[in-house]
Amino acid sequence: MLVLIALPFVLAAALSGPNEPRAAEPIHRGFAGSATCATCHALEAYAWQQSDHARAMASASKVNVLGDFSGVTVTDGRHTASFRREGEDYVIRTDGKDGLVADFIITETFGVDPLQQYLVLFPDGRRQALPWAWDSRAREQGGQRWYHLMPDEPLPAQDPLHWTGRAQNWNYMCASCHSTGLQRGYDAASDQYGTTWAEIS
Repeated sequence: MLVLIALPFVLAAALSGPNEPRAAEPIHRGFAGSATCATCHALEAYAWQQSDHARAMASASKVNVLGDFSGVTVTDGRHTASFRREGEDYVIRTDGKDGLVADFIITETFGVDPLQQYLVLFPDGRRQALPWAWDSRAREQGGQRWYHLMPDEPLPAQDPLHWTGRAQNWNYMCASCHSTGLQRGYDAASDQYGTTWAEIS
């Protein structure tokens, strides 16, 4: 009787074959990157790449910079700046954090339509948003010109709203919405940033 009861279990074990564990596929945890998503979602990735959101922040290059950097000088009565090219660099000449006029190399564009701002990277890791914006609308709509974002404010160098001040700091004010995988890397002791990200937009 015991043999009859055990027989189905013995047969089931023999028919199922050896119990070899299957190799587990490694699981990647964390940010995979938009290129990984695009392998399955090509149409969505293409639509995203053409959007103003995807192009909201980019490296300063011939493809991305919309403003006139042909050596023009602009003023609104209170503020003055000039814009030119030096080789591959885009340069603005305006007042710096010490109040003195100097040249600053633009490292990133910020925005596409209807305006484009520009960022300057300082040696302490800060990316600062310039107060001059390029109106990227068509000329017949009043665009294709430089204008100051706060023309009625005197904005001395010590003012937090001055473009070199804390209120215009990309690392603190803008980075969380315009980057993925953000590490601000702020060091309070030295008052410097070592900001990193996986992707910007």
